Amino acid sequence: MTVRGWRSACALLLLASPFAALGETRPTRVVVVIASLTLEAHRAAIEGIRAALASTPAELRILDADQASDAASGRPYITPSTGVVIAAGSEAIRIAEAQRLKAPAVYTMILRRNPEWYAPGRLAPVTIPLEVSLESLLVRLKQLFPGKTRLGIILDPATGETNAAHLQARAQQMGFTVHLAECSGAERLLAALASLRNRADFVWCLPDGALYNSTTVKPFILASLDNRLPLIGFSESFAKAGAAIGIYADFRDVGVQAGEAARQLLEGQNVRQYEGPRRLKVVVNPSVLRLFGLRYVASAGEEVTALP
Repeated sequence: MTVRGWRSACALLLLASPFAALGETRPTRVVVVIASLTLEAHRAAIEGIRAALASTPAELRILDADQASDAASGRPYITPSTGVVIAAGSEAIRIAEAQRLKAPAVYTMILRRNPEWYAPGRLAPVTIPLEVSLESLLVRLKQLFPGKTRLGIILDPATGETNAAHLQARAQQMGFTVHLAECSGAERLLAALASLRNRADFVWCLPDGALYNSTTVKPFILASLDNRLPLIGFSESFAKAGAAIGIYADFRDVGVQAGEAARQLLEGQNVRQYEGPRRLKVVVNPSVLRLFGLRYVASAGEEVTALP
């Protein structure tokens, strides 16, 4: 479906009420979804949300974040009939936060949660980020490349998540060793990668727009070849650009998770405040793997997509 078609369908959803045809007058519990309809990943998440809520009487209303620039000025997208708000992406969350939410919220399609959302005195959102856990990544790596047990990780210390001892302990439990390369800016990216030479079988690149962008990716890929360090990227496009593997969240299933959390909130159930993606997508770049003399093992329960 085209973006125009998506917007037309969403406009109909905003007007429709499942009780109108029955002459029902009682208020409907509304789930408001805020997302950028120009993004394929967000459209996939909306499909998952719709599937998760299909068997409920809730009315689904979709707000295109790209056309809601005035939301932060106070336009009331969130009304008293709103039962739950699902905000997908940082711009959608900005819009939701500007509404001073009194309804429960589910925040998703972001890299990680923001501590400010859990300040005392406010209703904390359920958060479903796209962040891939170390354990989930190591499970896939062990399945694909048995015997490759040394993982390098490039991290920006400004994120506050660099804890070498903690990462090493978690990896050691799964039979891996981890070597960290701190990188505080794009100008240090190639040096950080070179520091892992002969110390890692693969280098995991965490999502970071400041480090990986249109300017830095090409020389970074070339440096990975020069240093004999296969990369694990965070998207299919990263793998197409020259990473050996891409491991990232299944966006549609993240939408299903968000929809299920919204349904539980509507029903008054207890919901986990934080939950990472349940399903991951794995793509491999056979051309790059051949350059490194690597072959992957496709296990029976793991779906792996090989790029052409």
